[in-house]
Amino acid sequence: MSDVYFSSVITRIGQIFITSTEKGVSNIFFGERGFRSYLEKIAPQGLVPGGPAAEMGREIELYFEGRLTEFMTPLDMTSGTEFQRAVWENLRPIPYGKLTTYGELAEKVGKPGAARAVGNAVGENPLPIVIPCHRGVASDGLGGYTGGIDIKKDLLKVEGVLT
Repeated sequence: MSDVYFSSVITRIGQIFITSTEKGVSNIFFGERGFRSYLEKIAPQGLVPGGPAAEMGREIELYFEGRLTEFMTPLDMTSGTEFQRAVWENLRPIPYGKLTTYGELAEKVGKPGAARAVGNAVGENPLPIVIPCHRGVASDGLGGYTGGIDIKKDLLKVEGVLT
């Protein structure tokens, strides 16, 4: 088994944990709870600091400082179903500071009328912030957020969408 790299950063929304393979970033966790759950599922003997996870940590710090609007560290997106990956790929190009609805995303993935399924796929995003699931909203409001609605609001404040 190849190494799993990790890093963490302290941000205005709390501690963020990042994991990666040699290929790129594979997971981002808000807080220690999700990270610990992840560690229980993998063989921890390969967990080492650094790699793309550390690069992403620096980018996330710049994002929260308002100095980065597009993430450049490579991603290793091997998790999720084909439908989930299609939704996540359609979240990626949503520009910094802009929003789209789950219904609009459903149209983009060729599943008109599947806004609820898209919302569920958005909620399973393993790379929040980087794959900007916080930019996907319900037609009647912000919708939910895996990290909690307060984190979603704060991310949208960072990007100037909310004041």
